[in-house]
Amino acid sequence: MSDDNTDGDDVPTERAGPSRRTFVKAAGAATAAATIGAGAETAVAQDLPIPALVNRMSVREKAAQMIQPVIGSLDPTTESSHDNVETVGDIVGEIGAGSVLSGGAMPPTTDPEALVAGINELQEYAIENSPHGIPFFYGIDGTHGAAYVDGATALPQRHNMGATRDPDLIERAEEHTAAMIAATGIHETYAPTIELQRDPRWGRYFEGISESTKVLGDISRARNRALEGHDRVTATPKHFAGYEIPTNGNDRSAVNTSMRDLRETLLPPFEVTLAEGAGMVMVNSGSVNGVPAHVSQWLLTDLLRGEYGFEGVILTDWNDLYRLIGIHDLFPDTRAGKKMAVRAAIAAGVDMAMLGGGNEGRPLDPREFVTYVDELVESGDLTEQRIDASVRRILELKQDLGLFDDPYADESLVTDLVGNDESVATSTEIARESLVLLKNEPVTEGGDPVLPLAGDEDLLVTGPGVDPETGIENRILMQYGGWTLGWQGIEAGSLSEGGPRPAGDSMIAALRDHHDGAITHVPTDFDRTEWWQGEWHPEEGAPNHSSENGDYGFTDDQRSAVESAAPEADAVVVVIGEGPHNEGFGDRDSLELPETQREIIATVEAATDDETPIVAVEYAGSPRGNQESFGPLDAVLYAGQPATGGGTAIAETLLGAYNPSGRLGFSWPQQVGHGPLHHNAWPGNGHDPTYPYGHGLSYTTFEYANLSVSPATVDDPARETVTLGVDVTNTGDMAGEHVVEVYNTTAYGTVMHRDTRVVGYERVSLDPGETTRAEVEIDLAALEVVAGDVPGLGPKHVEATDYVLTVDPESDLSTTLTVTEPGSVLEGITPPDGSDTGPGQGRGPPRGRGNGRARGRRSSLIDRLAGRDP
Repeated sequence: MSDDNTDGDDVPTERAGPSRRTFVKAAGAATAAATIGAGAETAVAQDLPIPALVNRMSVREKAAQMIQPVIGSLDPTTESSHDNVETVGDIVGEIGAGSVLSGGAMPPTTDPEALVAGINELQEYAIENSPHGIPFFYGIDGTHGAAYVDGATALPQRHNMGATRDPDLIERAEEHTAAMIAATGIHETYAPTIELQRDPRWGRYFEGISESTKVLGDISRARNRALEGHDRVTATPKHFAGYEIPTNGNDRSAVNTSMRDLRETLLPPFEVTLAEGAGMVMVNSGSVNGVPAHVSQWLLTDLLRGEYGFEGVILTDWNDLYRLIGIHDLFPDTRAGKKMAVRAAIAAGVDMAMLGGGNEGRPLDPREFVTYVDELVESGDLTEQRIDASVRRILELKQDLGLFDDPYADESLVTDLVGNDESVATSTEIARESLVLLKNEPVTEGGDPVLPLAGDEDLLVTGPGVDPETGIENRILMQYGGWTLGWQGIEAGSLSEGGPRPAGDSMIAALRDHHDGAITHVPTDFDRTEWWQGEWHPEEGAPNHSSENGDYGFTDDQRSAVESAAPEADAVVVVIGEGPHNEGFGDRDSLELPETQREIIATVEAATDDETPIVAVEYAGSPRGNQESFGPLDAVLYAGQPATGGGTAIAETLLGAYNPSGRLGFSWPQQVGHGPLHHNAWPGNGHDPTYPYGHGLSYTTFEYANLSVSPATVDDPARETVTLGVDVTNTGDMAGEHVVEVYNTTAYGTVMHRDTRVVGYERVSLDPGETTRAEVEIDLAALEVVAGDVPGLGPKHVEATDYVLTVDPESDLSTTLTVTEPGSVLEGITPPDGSDTGPGQGRGPPRGRGNGRARGRRSSLIDRLAGRDP
């Protein structure tokens, strides 16, 4: 076999404008030697431009630039975790890896000052001991803030972000994340995660922002813009593409979808995000319609490079070349099979392989990868020009990150950034806006809802929150979730006295600070130390834990304490939900509350009279619970995983210092068998939810009036701006914020249109009795459908028809937008002349690194798939 890309670059090869990095090639941009002070044999000292450097490198040296091995130490003399590689120093020195990473949000040290100093020292070792002295870049999971070092500000998890409908606030928070990443000596973060929330069985559901394509695209784009805005940081949008809808709900399992669903809902958030520019993209670990994403030329070359114009580095996920063998069974588990996996991935478009080592079968080690690439080039199965194309992209990224000018981070910056007041305040504001009040009822007929609490009553607080072995209170594990000082949560669920912690207070600590009455706290058993035990074990017939995402207990002493305190309490707060989890270890087969938690609720109900409010605070990365389990509860506050500011935000909300304004970013099914359940499904494809997408109560009430759209008629959807206006009045007694969300609920055309589509939203803040006119720009791209028959290869455009718009799908208040001529919005992001297509969401020229290729209004990709001449 021979490689298809024999021209040594991407196809198509035409370029319409320079990227931020093409000056390296055009001007021969010499690298600087002064700040590095490396030996005479280094590329830096020779002032080599990148093309000349590539020409000097052997195939093995080039292949080494294409690996990103995990390291567990910053000391070059420490033993390596990879087979056939003795030390960490061998990885960055003798082998000369282009990049290294720390997996699971757990670097070799969680001390921020020691981390940046250690990375600088390892970088110096690499430059002095590697072929050509090329600096490495360092990757890490900074997925919700820089939550990988002690004391850092952790942002609320991604599903919390979606509940805010506030991209501007999230962008501001991620700017601090970028500064922290750079200050700790890191260069790449594996974010933003661009996944729709479709199936809550999936263990990474909490990493999805919303089931709305519009909301996901807006927030992902804001996060990417903030991360890419720092000169020393590259974002890595992931996982391209289709990862989030595994057919059986299990992580990394097969996806069966349609071209129409891919193009209408799954791909647009990537398209609008990549239009902002990104240095890297990470590939979907799963398969799509029978083809593993890592070997899909259609996804990685035709679509990502040819259609979206991406010019950056395409990175595999953890050990995913071996998973072509171990999970997808595409190749045999032999030396020849591994070599075939390397060849297939590179031929499809992969530039860099993340090598995780570990015990997943026999994953590729760094020397193996280098050897296979060398042999594949020697045999002609890959061309050296194809390898050169990847290496140029990797070196150009390093140039863009400033690593050739100065490979070392400034060690004086990190101390003032870690958990500083501004970042904590911003994270807390996101947490406030993300809290969703699901239920709030009076305890007596005709009375006031139980929330907010008075603030001076005697409270009983109970629910999961103590390690049964150590006695350490551990509810913060539920508050922060995964990717926080560990892959499966802080210290892998085994909290130690004095161990590393992110910034922030727990809910109970914040309640004690804000509440004037007595508080009795009875934490019940919660064990997450053996996080792997929640997986299904067919040979044993059941999980080893009481719930997939935690082992929950209610001892006799704890029951007695609750039964004793509850009758004396004026109100009871019960914590419910699930523990931190991640990837396949978080996959769940039930959405019920764990039995122990239902038992705690029943005990509280039996021990209190009918006039004692019972309030639940749910920490969870998925919708846990249903009407039956919520029945005894007077109020339910869904906190998600609110992280650093979560304790304060929850306490303020329970006590009325903050009026909740969050709206669910996903539909809450009545039972697991009703999923996947989402508002933007095709007609006839849904069940009634427990709580619909967009649900969220307030302590006040809002009314809408005078709904209108301007203009009411559109001739060119790609170039015209449409605004919906509505009067919003706070008709209650308390000031509050409110998300005005605009939906398209009805449209008829040549194909089925979705049940409901979000086309815009705006936050407003109103005092009691105040009225404001909300003006919401309508994202016409959200109305696009794929025309044509079942294959879904027709043009993607806004159809010429009438679109009913409303701010409340359950009300009769609506207006109609008429489109007279069909037109494409997203495919018009960058016209051939590079000019802006006009105002509005989703338009404008590409920004930032990695996205310099212009493209025309019509897609040639679908034409090629359909066998037409573009």
